[in-house]
Amino acid sequence: MIVPVRNGADDLQALLACLDRQTIPRADFEVVVGDDGSTDGGAAAVATGDGHVRVSAGPPVNAYAARNRAVAVSESPVLAFCDADCRPAPDWLERGLAALRSADVVAGRIRFDIPAGAGIWSLLDAESTKDHARQVEVGTAETANLFVRRELAERVGLFDVRQPGYGDFAFVLRCVAAGGRLVYAEDAVVSHPVRTSARSFLRNVWSMNSSYAAFEARAGRLPEGLRLREWVPIVQTVRSRRRFGMSFGLDRRWLGESGYRPTTRDDLRAVPLTYLVLPYVRVLAQAVGWWTGRRERSSARG
Repeated sequence: MIVPVRNGADDLQALLACLDRQTIPRADFEVVVGDDGSTDGGAAAVATGDGHVRVSAGPPVNAYAARNRAVAVSESPVLAFCDADCRPAPDWLERGLAALRSADVVAGRIRFDIPAGAGIWSLLDAESTKDHARQVEVGTAETANLFVRRELAERVGLFDVRQPGYGDFAFVLRCVAAGGRLVYAEDAVVSHPVRTSARSFLRNVWSMNSSYAAFEARAGRLPEGLRLREWVPIVQTVRSRRRFGMSFGLDRRWLGESGYRPTTRDDLRAVPLTYLVLPYVRVLAQAVGWWTGRRERSSARG
């Protein structure tokens, strides 16, 4: 079980408590914490004398570098990825491993913890990320709840650490391109918190889109945000949401799976942001990321 952390002592303790309640025997899995330059001492304190929980520490880079370090010292033929702020269900490992018997990569269900009276930024965050049922349809997934065979992971290469976001999507895309079978496991469940402020939500949107565009530029491809159709935000957003079966307002199916029913007031606040503001934030972030990726590609050639 691979988990990255930076200064998340309380989250890490809560996660380990969930892992202590797993339905498979403790002796059947190990936990390797990739410490990304923490200064709170939390990661170092969780290591156990019997080696069940180990810590692989390194300088602060990003979560992908921390995962790579943790994988390097792990020993299991199966890698189960989860984040420190996630809370796995007691049968998470059992269900994920069962699904992996007929697959090479398994994306489990991520359920959001949406508080009562959640603000619009929390709802937009929950709506726009971690829907593994839809992501698997296009051949990708996130590391908040992911199982993969070690042999496949080592064959395609682990996470690219050059960008702070999108590395898990790129990793799973490589696994699928190499012939790995990706499936969705609805019964392998973890709970995930939502972002609560405009700053944290928009920072994540920017990071994911700029990192995605940099990946595409380094591969010699044009990111979606630089195609002319993306500059007509309302039309393109409507088409994209219809393609994935999403509501015009906040997506009722996906939010409903986390126990939240959007109100009319929620929709009125979300629609202008969804159709007018966020498309341009994504496009601008991708333009910056594309330029960064092109410079890196040129430097590599030089």
